Amino acid sequence: MGDGRRVLTPWIWLLLLASSPSPGTSICPSRCSCRDDTLSASCVDAALEVVPIQLNPDVEVIELSGNRIANVHYTLTFYTSLRILDVSLNKISSIGAKNFEAQAKLETLNASFNIISTLGKDAFRGLKSLKILDLSHNQIESIEHGSFKDSHDIETIDFSHNRITSFENPTVFNSITSLRTLKLNHNQIIDVPSLLLKNLPSPCVLETLTLNDNLIEVIEDKSFPAPCAQSMKVLTLGSNVIKEVETAGFDSLHSLTSLDLSYNNLTYIPTQQLSKLNVLSDLDLSGNTFHSVKPVAFQSLFQLATLTISRLPHLNWVDSRAFVDNIRLDTIHIDENPELRRIPTRIFHGNPHLSHVSLRGNALATVDVSHFPLDRLRSLDLSGNPLNCNCSLHWLWKLAQTESQLPSRDSIPLQGNETSPEGQPQLRIVVRNLKCSSPEGLKGQLVTDIAESTVRCETTWLTVAIITALVLALFGATCVILLLFSSERWLCWCRKGKHSPEPEVDTRRLAPSLHPGSAPPPILMLMPDKHYRDAILSNYIKSEADMKLAEPWMNGDVRQNDYSVDMASSRSKPHIVYV
Repeated sequence: MGDGRRVLTPWIWLLLLASSPSPGTSICPSRCSCRDDTLSASCVDAALEVVPIQLNPDVEVIELSGNRIANVHYTLTFYTSLRILDVSLNKISSIGAKNFEAQAKLETLNASFNIISTLGKDAFRGLKSLKILDLSHNQIESIEHGSFKDSHDIETIDFSHNRITSFENPTVFNSITSLRTLKLNHNQIIDVPSLLLKNLPSPCVLETLTLNDNLIEVIEDKSFPAPCAQSMKVLTLGSNVIKEVETAGFDSLHSLTSLDLSYNNLTYIPTQQLSKLNVLSDLDLSGNTFHSVKPVAFQSLFQLATLTISRLPHLNWVDSRAFVDNIRLDTIHIDENPELRRIPTRIFHGNPHLSHVSLRGNALATVDVSHFPLDRLRSLDLSGNPLNCNCSLHWLWKLAQTESQLPSRDSIPLQGNETSPEGQPQLRIVVRNLKCSSPEGLKGQLVTDIAESTVRCETTWLTVAIITALVLALFGATCVILLLFSSERWLCWCRKGKHSPEPEVDTRRLAPSLHPGSAPPPILMLMPDKHYRDAILSNYIKSEADMKLAEPWMNGDVRQNDYSVDMASSRSKPHIVYV
């Protein structure tokens, strides 16, 4: 079989040479479109099984997608001016070796959606000008060392949707000095390819690394080594199984502006790790499993402009101080979180540049106007929430009515700089699926379709009368309480004065008048015996405090203060002393 191939190869070459077009002549296959003015040939979905060799030899663009081509062996030799080649959506199983040696000017090669499994060491020999290589949606498992040794100027490589588990030879890209974008989405990679990044030539210019839909579990401290970490601006790690970001996992990514950590297994927001990303402007944490957004959750992310925390099945609370550090926040998406039933008031008032807020598809029943800085917003989406359409939503009803009078968004896309007829920035809201869930009479109705009276807080005379009566009743009750309190204090003060101790000596004038020349009338001084007084006091009032508090009408079991009571230990009569 092998001998047959060696015998047939010269004949194939002779046939190709015999059928090759002479300079200035070309034959356009049926179902193809060939243009000599633009030096292009399009044979899309032309049912071709081989690459046509009779095209204009000066052709620069060949499109062969959607055919049944199985290989590119010996078919591109004549097209030395080729700049763009598209052989996507074919049945190519191998690139082969040295099939592009004549394409020194080729800049873009699209071989996506084929069944290529391996890239040999000479697969891209001769492609010295190649800048964009798309090998996505193949079955590539391995890449041999030396595959890119001639392609120093490649800027973008797309290996997404293949079967790569790791890069056994981490130096496979070490000859590419211009690599800016590396796409490795939808493979079976279990770790960030840190050795591959470490072996990229210095100075590294890699700006975008996409690793979505792989099997990465942990972002380690050394996952992103120098020199490429400092140049990286876009990193996507969505749809992996990441459950942990080590403390220094993002420390080296000083230039990162966009980070996608969506649809992983994070049970918390890695606040400390994210705080090292000083210039981060776009962050997506959707689809994780954390329950809350804690105070200052995005600490030190002062340049953050777009934040997405949607489709979080367990999210039930967002703290009012969650976004206080994000002073440049422009757009926030908190959508489709089934457990999120309320948000704090004035939660967005600390973000002076906020323009676009989306709270679509949550479990919010009440949304107050104080939640949003409406004077600054350009778009607001509250659709898909189970709204309780009462008077607290009158503000939203008015906005919905205004929106319904404007051209639909299908015809005029929402832009951040839309203005009203008065020249002021205009707030647009999404009215589609903006429905009431309660009360029962309004359930399922669009907010734009309900009457204003159902959401207006009207103040009737009866309401005013009831409120006035309540206020007067409270005022009267307060006055009565104060009056009773003051009266009791007054009575206590009076009693205290009335029952103050009498002097021990009662002095009376015995004679109402004096005759001239007569001696002064005697003064009768009643001097109670000490034992008599002590006995009376001991039986009547027990203490000084009791004496002060005793009421004059209280008798109970105590004896009356009767000085005529004879005491066994007292004198029978008080002394009468004349002075």
